[in-house]
Formats: sequence, C-alpha cells, structure tokens
Amino acid sequence: MARFVLTRELRALLKLPLGDLLKGDEEENMEKLKEIVAKEKPPRVICVGDRVGRSAVKAGFTSWIKIVDGKEMRREIGVPFLKGDRIFIVENEAGTINDMAWMTISEAIKYDGALILVRGEEDLLTLPAILEAPEGSIVVYGQPPRAGIVFVRVNEEKRNLVRDIIDSMIYESC
Repeated sequence: MARFVLTRELRALLKLPLGDLLKGDEEENMEKLKEIVAKEKPPRVICVGDRVGRSAVKAGFTSWIKIVDGKEMRREIGVPFLKGDRIFIVENEAGTINDMAWMTISEAIKYDGALILVRGEEDLLTLPAILEAPEGSIVVYGQPPRAGIVFVRVNEEKRNLVRDIIDSMIYESC
C-alpha cells in the first residue's frame, strides 16, 4: 500500500479554507448550502467530517456522499447514515491519504447516498474528494475550531491547487 504523508509546512497551509467559508451555526449554514445547491445543481455534494455529515442528514440531504470517522474532536459520536446509503469502510491513518482510501472515494462518488466510514482519520480525504468529484460538484467540510463550514466548488483551478498540495506531501510506498 502507498500513501501521501502531510508535512509540517502543509499542516499550516491546510488550516486555511480551500473554498468559501460559511460562518454561523449549523442550521444557518445548512440553509445557505441548501440555497447554493438548489441554484447550482451540482452533480455531487460530498461532505467530509462527522459534524458536517450529521448536519446534512439532519437537514434532509439524502443523496449526498459522506466521509466520516465516527468522531468529533477525537471523541466517539457514532456514524450519521441513512437507510439506503451504500456503505464503504476503509482505513486511513491521521496525517495521511492512503491509496485504498483514495480508490474508495473514487468508487463511492459513483453513487447517490454513499457513506465512507474511515477507521482512523478522514480530514485529509477532502483532497482526493476534490480531485475525484465531477466538475461542478461541491465538497463541504468543517473549518476548525468550529468557525463554520467550507464549501469548495470543484473546478480546474481548485483541482490544480489540490494537486500542488498533494505533490508537496511525502510519498511513501509501504
């Protein structure tokens, strides 16, 4: 198995939002997101993170793809899923993106209502989600510490940014 490993320099860079930051409480942000999705009609909406995934389920978004680890701030909270979700389980260590996790995202994006349960850490999986999502999709993730949610409109500019980040990571063949 191969993996990309986050460097200290990139850790600081990734604290900045990759897209637009929606500030406010969860319900307000989901309402704003609902308006954006209704207007733009993205081919896929992918939520990375348990809080965002749970908020999406609570707001009634049934066809979204959720990438979660069942934890929030390292505390077990359970998994937000809907009846009918296609469920994928994958391992991914903190501070890494492994090839199996990346391939799982690529496969899950083909379905409406998919849940990827990550044993380990899901945070960096935002990056392959942006690269694998169809043009015009939206990738959503929480901006710590509870600053709001970030939504990334997937386009070539964002993909190039993400490719540059991944190219700066350490590649290890295990």
